Amino acid sequence: MTRFGIYAAGIFFVSFVGGLIPLLRRWSHSQLQTLISVSAGIILGVLFFDLLPSAAPTTPNFYTAAIAGFLLLFAFEKFVFIHPHETEELSAQRSGLAAYFGISFHALLDGVALGSSAMLPGLAPVVAFAILAHKIPDTFSLSSILTFFGYSRRRTLGMLFFFSLLTPLGGLLALWFLRDVEPQALGMLIGLASGTFLFIATSDLLPHAHEHHEGRFRNLAAVVAGILLIALTRYTPLH
Repeated sequence: MTRFGIYAAGIFFVSFVGGLIPLLRRWSHSQLQTLISVSAGIILGVLFFDLLPSAAPTTPNFYTAAIAGFLLLFAFEKFVFIHPHETEELSAQRSGLAAYFGISFHALLDGVALGSSAMLPGLAPVVAFAILAHKIPDTFSLSSILTFFGYSRRRTLGMLFFFSLLTPLGGLLALWFLRDVEPQALGMLIGLASGTFLFIATSDLLPHAHEHHEGRFRNLAAVVAGILLIALTRYTPLH
C-alpha cells in the first residue's frame, strides 16, 4: 500500500503539472509531437515487454479481455466522447466538456490498471510508469482544449485538479473491491488494461505524432527511444 501511495501521488502530481504547462507558455506543434511519440513508445514497451509476458501465459481468456478493453475505448471515443488529441478544427465542432469526460473515463481505467497491478508482484512499477508517460500529453492537450473553448484559468485549474485525482481514486477503488479476488481475475483486468493501453498508443497518440510529413524521422526516433527505455528497465531492479 505504501508503494501504491507513492505511485498515486506521483501520477496526481504529473497529471496536474502537465495541465499547467500550456497555461505558462505556448509550445510548438513539433515539440508536442515529440512528447507524444515518446509517450507512445513507452506505452508500447510496457505492453509488449511487461504486461503480455507477465499475465497472458497464466490467464485464460487474457486476449479476450484485451480486445474487450480495446473495443471499449474505441466505442466510447467514436460514439460517445472525443479525445483531447483531436485537431482544433474537429474539437471546435464538439463540446470541451465532452473532451473532459472522455479523458476522465480514460483516467478511471488507468486507476483500475494501477490498482490491479499493485496486487501482482513486479507489474506495478511499469504500469505506473506507462500511466505517467501519457499523463503529460493528455493533460497538456486537455488544458489546451479547455482554454480553446473559453474556460477561465481558474475553472481550468479546478477541472485539472479534479481530473488529476481520478486515477489515484480509481486505483483505491480497485484495491478495495479486488483485494480478495483470485489471481486469474486480476489477470483478466490486466488484460483489459492491456487493450486500453494498446488503443491509447495506436489510436490516440501515434496518429497525432505523425500527422505531418515534417519531423517524421525525429518522431520515429522518439517512439523507438520510448520502447528502448522500457526494454532497458528489464535489466534494472524494476524487474
